[in-house]
Amino acid sequence: SSTRSPILRKNIALARIDALSSAIGTQVEIGKLDGHAKRLPATVARFAHYDPEKLRPRS
Repeated sequence: SSTRSPILRKNIALARIDALSSAIGTQVEIGKLDGHAKRLPATVARFAHYDPEKLRPRS
């Protein structure tokens, strides 16, 4: 699933991918379900809602 992030000002998505392609920074292609079989470039990034190192300040 994807959406436009008003804070980052870019598209973000959550996807399940193969474990062999799951390293942070890996370049992948995402299929766009628009009937035209388009492929969009994407980069694997850390899950925005998960902070295992507790680096973000608490609100």
